[in-house]
Amino acid sequence: MGEERKISRQYCTGKVRADYAHVGLFDVPQRRYWIAKKRFGVNPIRVSHARLLAGGGEDASTADKDRFVCYWFHTPGTGSGFVHGYPIEWGEGHLLIRLDPNWDYAQRRFIPSTHTKQIDHNVEQQYDWGRKLYDMYLALKPKFPLSWHMIGPRATDSMFYIQRAESAG
Repeated sequence: MGEERKISRQYCTGKVRADYAHVGLFDVPQRRYWIAKKRFGVNPIRVSHARLLAGGGEDASTADKDRFVCYWFHTPGTGSGFVHGYPIEWGEGHLLIRLDPNWDYAQRRFIPSTHTKQIDHNVEQQYDWGRKLYDMYLALKPKFPLSWHMIGPRATDSMFYIQRAESAG
């Protein structure tokens, strides 16, 4: 696996917040969450996930992110349109977590589509990480309804509106 990219402290923080829209990374080996910082002139929801890595940019390889589950945290009004053709109520908050049925983040290996039991286990593992992330955001008591979704490569791989919580404020 060679030298691994580290998190860029210039672009992200380990303090998870629910008061602004942002992208984030879950470091699977370290079981740690990172989010894009609010910075002058930079919209934290529009930052590429690769930018959160030291030396990363808009063109960094996906291989550089092979240990990180990517996610997007939207506060009300910060998203628009459909996700894989599915309607999302952007007037509320949403946590969208990338789901990759064929990529084992813990082992950093590809799982062939023919290995259905391994894929099922992998999806369950990613779901569990997503659930913990959602619970972490709920613990911040956002002042808006919040739903979470797992977004796969195709609509059929995705899970929309897994759970929705009312505003805590």
